[in-house]
Amino acid sequence: MLKVLILGCNSFIGKHLIAAALDNKDSILPTAFGRSFDAGFDKIRCVRGDFEDSAPLKEALKGQDVVYHLISQTIPSMTWNTPLSEIEKNLTPTLKFIELAAESGVKKICFASSGGTVYGLQQNLLTEESPTEPFSPHGIVKRATESFLQYARLRFHIAYDIYRISNVYGEGQDVNKGLGFINTALENIVNNRPVVVFGNGENTRDYIYVKDVANLLMLSTRKSLEDSDVYNISANHSVNLNELIALIKKVTQTDFGVQYVQERSSDNGKVFLDNSKIMSRFGETSLTSLEEGIKNTYAYLKKRAMYV
Repeated sequence: MLKVLILGCNSFIGKHLIAAALDNKDSILPTAFGRSFDAGFDKIRCVRGDFEDSAPLKEALKGQDVVYHLISQTIPSMTWNTPLSEIEKNLTPTLKFIELAAESGVKKICFASSGGTVYGLQQNLLTEESPTEPFSPHGIVKRATESFLQYARLRFHIAYDIYRISNVYGEGQDVNKGLGFINTALENIVNNRPVVVFGNGENTRDYIYVKDVANLLMLSTRKSLEDSDVYNISANHSVNLNELIALIKKVTQTDFGVQYVQERSSDNGKVFLDNSKIMSRFGETSLTSLEEGIKNTYAYLKKRAMYV
């Protein structure tokens, strides 16, 4: 039985990763670490604590084979003018975590990196071999964390899987943090508010459904714990915001208002990731279409709104 710890279990991706782990309960024994826990977590071991607090983190790490590091305490727009906070909130705690993981005998660390920031301002289809040229403090620290995991492999002999994830959407995303165009747009529609677009709507993204992300992250539990690699996680399909708005209008059958505002300096104009590497390693699988994923998310939000 593979023992798997999920740091940031109550995060957007973390909740779905817990569900994916429970779907594999015959081979995986999950532990959840975070500040709070959903009702469904009563089926697994939970350790409550802050990422910066060594004592509960050390307790959670005991006996673990694989650790998923999903914790990010910032978003790109949050630290554009305060780069030091990226180091204080994300990099420093991660370095302390890596040392604790080494002391605990962890075999592999799986890190949720950012495909939208680590590659920087590049216009081409991006593979894992593309140069990384992050321009925001958030992306710089994500890329630095990747490098420290490579360092930890040499110093502590801990393997890693780095997942450079594109724009995630789906059920359960907290849009109050300032991320998630699709979820934010759908919540605005449900609440009869206009959809806000930063810039002219030509910014291009690759949107991937959160349940697909969770299933792809589970790849680390199905291969050798001695192997280390870097993977793009994306839908392999880019769309600009104006095209996305047209699709959302089709799915929701709502002619909502759209408000264009000044573009943010922290935004990347184009993100298009090649997912062929992880798809070939994962085997026969299919990803949720953008239209189907939006339908599922919209239905979830409408149902939730009925009880708020």
